[in-house]
Amino acid sequence: MKKDWNLKHFPADLSPPDVDLIERELALFGVALPGGREDLADRTCLINTSHDEKDIRLNFLVDKRYVLRISNGPDLSEKRLGELNRLIGRYKEFGLICSAFIADEAGHFIHPWQGFSVYLAEYANLPLLWDLMEEKRVSEAESDTIWQEMLDSLAAFARRYKDVDLSETMGMYSLFDLSPFDKEEGIDEKQQNFNSLLKLLGEQGQEDLASKLFDRHQEIRAWLQGVYKDLPRCVFQADENSSNLLVSREGHFAGFIDFNLAGTEVVVNQFANLGGGFEEENKTPIGAKNRLASALQSYRKYQGRMLEIYQASPMEKEALARYSWIALVAGWPQVCFFKHHIEKGEAGMREEVLELLGLMAELPMEALFGGISYDQT
Repeated sequence: MKKDWNLKHFPADLSPPDVDLIERELALFGVALPGGREDLADRTCLINTSHDEKDIRLNFLVDKRYVLRISNGPDLSEKRLGELNRLIGRYKEFGLICSAFIADEAGHFIHPWQGFSVYLAEYANLPLLWDLMEEKRVSEAESDTIWQEMLDSLAAFARRYKDVDLSETMGMYSLFDLSPFDKEEGIDEKQQNFNSLLKLLGEQGQEDLASKLFDRHQEIRAWLQGVYKDLPRCVFQADENSSNLLVSREGHFAGFIDFNLAGTEVVVNQFANLGGGFEEENKTPIGAKNRLASALQSYRKYQGRMLEIYQASPMEKEALARYSWIALVAGWPQVCFFKHHIEKGEAGMREEVLELLGLMAELPMEALFGGISYDQT
């Protein structure tokens, strides 16, 4: 059986995947589809998320029940998929909907094919928050409620599973024990982001500000490096964003897809990267003090609630403040925001961002963790 797929980036010198391959692989994984296989081609669609010939990601959705994935990613292994399946099992045990990987009769998750890895996963037939937002099927308030439900769930999950079956793979936010994506550079992503910000400040004649930020950053990192190994950790899905959040038909957070970045993380560092920010989408000057106050307010709204659900220790609260400072100054969205306005200098935003960075260089830690409480209003 043949069918034309959108096989962008697939190497021209290899036989392309076809319906016969899909049928054969389903059988090898022990999957029997209701209704037989006569019209398998019509019941299968391809979602091609390949980046280039070295990063092929073909996702064949079959009957809206299974996803047969064909990939040449170097991070795939039997050990890794087994590790992810154990994590997915914990999320399911916790009551969330997540798509598990399926093993064949011999217990193998991966079948080799033309230098690719072929593996099979369940399909969660629920809408994603991102799609609902794009299609305007949820309001901004409803979207925020769903995000809050996810954060509540994450905090409760961490409370239940902290220090349970920790993965050797570190999560994407890890600062000192590097994630797989940071090992080639030898430093974590936030350090890379921060270095690029300091470089730009120097080029813009802001050496004094760069020096103040550098000293504060060094001080905070040194403190964290002295305690982070003793802080509770948990394995998380680690890519919690609206394009990976499943929404129930009743409009509530239901679970996750895409566990490719899953890994072990210090619990409060995970919190620091998911709650609070400078409203980077607001490109109109509102005053540096107002922008900072808004960020601290959102910090207390989201992270204060997570701390109560999780029941963080005093040491974890102190660490959270410092992790949050680094997330606010060196996170990818924040650094992009800073650099854009420092370079472009549009409508007073350059001055506001420079002042904001000056405020961050002198911000007391008490402003980040002192007196945090969950305010239901």
